Order: sequence, then structure tokens, then C-alpha cells
Amino acid sequence: MEKLLGRARWFDHPNAVQAGPLLRQWLADPGSMTFKLRARCDELRVQRLRQRPGNALQDECRLLGLTPREAVEERDVILHCDGHPVLFGHTVTPLASAAAWPFFRRLGNRPLGGSLFSDPLVTRAPIQFARLHAGHPLVRRVRQALDLHSQPPLQPLYARRSLFRRHGSVMLVTDVFLPALSTLMALNM
Repeated sequence: MEKLLGRARWFDHPNAVQAGPLLRQWLADPGSMTFKLRARCDELRVQRLRQRPGNALQDECRLLGLTPREAVEERDVILHCDGHPVLFGHTVTPLASAAAWPFFRRLGNRPLGGSLFSDPLVTRAPIQFARLHAGHPLVRRVRQALDLHSQPPLQPLYARRSLFRRHGSVMLVTDVFLPALSTLMALNM
């Protein structure tokens, strides 16, 4: 049923998404994915797909404490390591919270992780985990961004998300692991 509706079921433990040990280790890593990727490639590039006011996804509204009609600022990016797309990043914050995240609108093609993890005022809630199927809105965005419309649907993509807080305001950051990430995960560092 979740596959048909395009919804994800989020879990509090990475074992619940039935991923292999290495993938679970990456999903559960409490650090910045940006820093982890930088350590494994010569060039990390951020491709900003969009950043604009919009509406949060249904499961995001609940977590952010919003109604579906309340506006958010959303940002979608793809992180490329040495030219390979390895991570789709999706970030939402209520428009009413914009003042608490002054760096967010000025990021451009820079990664969000550097700003979040270097700010001592930012706290992070526990990570949640999911497998996103072809009908999920974020998977559809990945397919569109990577121009995969003529190819068969992607296998379920693993994702993690965290709620960050700063000055009483919230920001939800979701990382969707793309297939090319498996090559980087195999590198021993």
C-alpha cells in the first residue's frame, strides 16, 4: 500500500529498513554526510535543483508541526562526488522560521552540512530511516533530476532524515542515498 501511495514509513532504527551492515553504518552515522563524502572524493559538487517556497510532504508536516497548507522554504540538491551523483538532499523549514536560519537562503551551490554542523546553536534530533519506493515524491524528483524517465524504476532508495533546531525553529533535512554511493561506501577510510 505504501508503494502505491508514494508514502514512506520512517523508523527510529536503521535495522528496520533491511539494509546491509555497511549501508546501515552509513545511514546511522551521526555526523555530516557532506564531511563524510568530502573525505572520499577529490571533488564534491553541489547541484542545486530548486530552492523556493512550497509545501511540505505529508509526513514532513506532522514532524514539523505544520498543516499541509502552511508554507515552507524547500531546497533540493544532488551531491556529486568526482562527477557521480551520490546523494539527493531535501531540506524544508517553515517560512515563519526563516529568520532562525540566516545562512539557508544564501547557500547557493554550497552544501548545507558545513553550516549546520559548525553552528553551536544547532541541535539535532535522532535520525529516522526509510526505504523510498518509486511512487514517493522524493524518488520522483530524483528520477526527474537525473533524467531517468526512459529507464525502469529505481530499486527502493534508502533515506535518513533529522530534525534540526536553532532558536526554537526547526529544519528537516533528508538524505536520499543514490546507487552510485555504494562505490564510495566500499572505500575503507
